[in-house]
Amino acid sequence: MSEMPAEHGVEMRHLRAFVAVARERNFTRAAQHLQITQPALSRTVASLERLVGTALFARNRRTVALTAAGQRFLPHVHRTLAVLDEAVDAATGGPPVLRVGFTWGSTAEYTAPIVRDFERSHPQVTVEIRRYDDTVAGLDDGRTHVGFLPGDPADPRFATLVLADEPRVVALPADHPLVSGDDVVLADLASETIVINVVSGTTTLELWEPTRRPDTVVRVRNVDEWMEAIAAGRGVGLTPASTGRLYTHPQIRYRLVADSPRVPITLAWPRLAAHPLVAAFVASAERMRHRRDHDTA
Repeated sequence: MSEMPAEHGVEMRHLRAFVAVARERNFTRAAQHLQITQPALSRTVASLERLVGTALFARNRRTVALTAAGQRFLPHVHRTLAVLDEAVDAATGGPPVLRVGFTWGSTAEYTAPIVRDFERSHPQVTVEIRRYDDTVAGLDDGRTHVGFLPGDPADPRFATLVLADEPRVVALPADHPLVSGDDVVLADLASETIVINVVSGTTTLELWEPTRRPDTVVRVRNVDEWMEAIAAGRGVGLTPASTGRLYTHPQIRYRLVADSPRVPITLAWPRLAAHPLVAAFVASAERMRHRRDHDTA
């Protein structure tokens, strides 16, 4: 959205109308939320679609759904509106806020020291730390300004700084035979059911050779479901080693997987229209990374 030429004529009223319909999936409710009439809302959305040059909603008498184009458009619109609200707050003297996202606890060892270092040098800034169970911790739609991620997002929209490389461990039910065996390797797990966090996890079946991949997967959507599935004996799970240090469970044991690729812990932020404070936050991250490397050398 930030690159849209002025001649497109898209206005903020178009974007707010689009977001309201996308949220409500209903023109009547969206119009009530915006305190305008439904015909006026329909005209605004139709005008936006003409300006953009494609349909953003698929409509019939019963349902309203985002088209593929609408789904791609939505996070950019969220980000545009968030930046506008921040600009208004800055112009009117509101306190600066930096929203820091994370996906789950595997990044916690890195988050707190960086936030503390940033707050010491920027005491006037309010840092909000928020968890989002998605692959980029709320960065794609402006809910957060910078995010701590397990793994590399491999997304050209985001710049990244690698904070550390974590070895990978396997989480096993407490009575699993591998708990007391020799060193664990990926081949030992090829016949197991693998529990995978499909929203923000770092494990895929690509870790194994094509001829030795596990046959069965249990899919979960957050770390709590992941742990409970393993504790219940429904499978085993692979994760960065820091997970084992941060998440304990009486029915789970962790073992190092000797031949598994390491997992980068990354700090990510938008390449375009980044928050003005992101550069200072990244500088804090670089200082803390250097200090951590020095302490562990």
